[in-house]
Amino acid sequence: MSPATEQWEEVLRSRFALGEGPPAVRAAAAFSAESGFFAAAGREGEDGHRHFHAPTGPEGRPPGTATPEPPYLAELEALWTDGEESGRTLRLAETAWHRESLERITDAVTGTDLDLVLLRDGARSMWAVRTRRGICVFALVDGDTAAHSDEARSLTLDFDSFLVGQGY
Repeated sequence: MSPATEQWEEVLRSRFALGEGPPAVRAAAAFSAESGFFAAAGREGEDGHRHFHAPTGPEGRPPGTATPEPPYLAELEALWTDGEESGRTLRLAETAWHRESLERITDAVTGTDLDLVLLRDGARSMWAVRTRRGICVFALVDGDTAAHSDEARSLTLDFDSFLVGQGY
């Protein structure tokens, strides 16, 4: 594991530890188009990576693809495009996440333009935010309450601001 990956995983773990009681967010991860998911953490020490891996074939790449580029890149890119909400899905850890909404916002701290997506799988939700530099942050919520969803949205935007502030 690279020192940068260890650093970001520690930042995510620390963010989980700061809240009171168990956090609503089950797991969070940082992603880059160049390296795929490079940091993940789960609440209460859980391995967050298991919630974000993409399906791969025996050659370490997505089934039916010829190159070892990070899997699900096309699906991920489709999440950020305008248009019909239905049909926009992202498959992570054998779960098909369906896009429910897409917002374009400006980060109040950094002034960076962001794409913010709400994904759903039944009673679970996940927020994903992407900067214009190709860095994405994901926050997975187990339950589907407004308070949990708001906490996940806040964590996603806070961590994204942190990454942007660090030059990513």
